Amino acid sequence: MKNILLLITFLFSMICNSQPKENYIVKGKAEMANQNFDEAIKVFTIGIDNNQRKAEGYFGRGLCYNLIKDYQKAVSDFENSERLGNNDVKLFTLRAYAYSELGKNELALNDLNKAILIDPDFYPKNYFNKASLEIRLGRNDDAINDFTIYADKTNDFIAYSERGKILLYQNKKDDACKDFEKSIELGNQDKAVLELQKSNCH
Repeated sequence: MKNILLLITFLFSMICNSQPKENYIVKGKAEMANQNFDEAIKVFTIGIDNNQRKAEGYFGRGLCYNLIKDYQKAVSDFENSERLGNNDVKLFTLRAYAYSELGKNELALNDLNKAILIDPDFYPKNYFNKASLEIRLGRNDDAINDFTIYADKTNDFIAYSERGKILLYQNKKDDACKDFEKSIELGNQDKAVLELQKSNCH
């Protein structure tokens, strides 16, 4: 009788161990989709602690930290995800955002360059964000180039008005006016842009 009980216990333990582990990545994504970011962070943490698709777990948790504006933790998780082999364009795009919010403009710019190198068409606004960082860093010619790429890809009126502001700063008034006029033609009704066009262009 004792041997039968031992056998039943052994078989039961084998069955239990053969059951698939709870998929914390899927569960974490579901919580994130429902905007339960704190709960998603807890679930991704359990997955990471259980060595379950850790690169993906760190990435998911990093995204949650970005969404709740805890950018330092987001950067840390994205770095861990990268160390584990995640070189996806989304990682560099999202980490660039976290870096920019932390005022680490060079690191943000470096990540956007990586993202664009991996997939130039993944997220056109990477060019706009890159140009905005270049303005902060005093690299206006680089910013003009990136606003131009963004404008060509999207025809977004903001690209023209932002490029126009730099051109005006550089005393290239004719080119600036063309950009302001194009921006307004595309629907830009921002008062500051309208005033710049009115006061500088004929």
